Amino acid sequence: MRPSSCQLCSSTDLRLAIDLGHHPLADTFLPADMLDAAEKTYPLRTLLCPDCGYMTLQYVVPPEERYQQVDYSYTSANSPVAVKHFAEMAQQLSVLADLDNTGLAVDIGSSDGTLLKAFKEQTGCRILGIEPAPNIAKIASESGVPTLQDFFNAKTKDEIVKHGKAKVITANNVFNHISDLRDFMANIAASLTDDGLFVFEAPSLFELVKRSAFDTIYLEHVSYFGIKPLRKFFAGFGLVIKDIQENDYMGGSMRVAVGRGQENSGAVEAMVAKEEASGIYLPETYVKFMERIRRFKFDLCLKLFQIKSAGGKIIGIGAATKGNTLLNFCKIDNSLLDCVTDTSPLKVGKYLPGSHLRIIDDKDIPPDTTHALILPWNIGNFLKEKLKHLGFEFIIPSMGE
Repeated sequence: MRPSSCQLCSSTDLRLAIDLGHHPLADTFLPADMLDAAEKTYPLRTLLCPDCGYMTLQYVVPPEERYQQVDYSYTSANSPVAVKHFAEMAQQLSVLADLDNTGLAVDIGSSDGTLLKAFKEQTGCRILGIEPAPNIAKIASESGVPTLQDFFNAKTKDEIVKHGKAKVITANNVFNHISDLRDFMANIAASLTDDGLFVFEAPSLFELVKRSAFDTIYLEHVSYFGIKPLRKFFAGFGLVIKDIQENDYMGGSMRVAVGRGQENSGAVEAMVAKEEASGIYLPETYVKFMERIRRFKFDLCLKLFQIKSAGGKIIGIGAATKGNTLLNFCKIDNSLLDCVTDTSPLKVGKYLPGSHLRIIDDKDIPPDTTHALILPWNIGNFLKEKLKHLGFEFIIPSMGE
């Protein structure tokens, strides 16, 4: 499905910005019995709206295909970094939203309920998860987190309203996955109490360009946001931006709180000024961006070829979604990497999409490994510290800031 107009301002002037070639779904890890079947790929390209600054995928894969055709392989609880991040987030948002044991906290794309459990433990509030992946929703429900197995839509909005509307609705690395932002925001506005907050966390377009973080682009990420276009978009639903925070989660994210009442104009205007000064809303910025990432691809592949030519054995660390974009853009497969390691029981034993590299448990790392390519570079230092006792050389494929 190719968008014919901008989701935020309806302009039909959409221009090609970033072209990463054809890719499979990056978040669909393959069981062994799927390896002999043809694997679908789609154009992984982004379009920029020069009128408002919104960036979107050129081709949008239907959400049912992204999240429901193959068992989903990610749970928040498996990552110590995610557990810590969400505990801190729950603490901060409980204060920001004045959440107590009478309020309702809803998490869209709630995974195994890690964030909702933190809200419940810290405030005693009522909680409700909305999770489209059947296997993950089942895990959450069985762990005691009330969860609707569905997408966020008019039906799930009605379920929230039945609970008395929400004091806080969160969507972490979810808002950027939405195919119909207007419908989504209309349902958000109808689900919030008058003083409620919608808080989303998503990769920042500003940081994506600044860090040349092309691997945060994949088919599940429909949108790439700056604050400038969102400010006008939210106003159409009677909502304003009340808080903005930047963090390094996901390799450069922004946490944005939206609600009714008075806009935090100081924070908004400061962010918009920073974005505009960086040139992220100008098509010519992405010509230079493509030049940088092509050079990165050449340099990384050359380094890996030199290691292999010298007799080294390289593995990948962390079966991360962003790693799949990197591997498939750089055309790295089992001719360079022997395997990829992870600790998630939902990933171990499966294969990466595109490269078809086998995922093994961290405890099964081959003893003759000489080098490790860390795929989730945003937690590279954490993984280096965790595995430093193994004595091999780490490669963190980040172009930095």
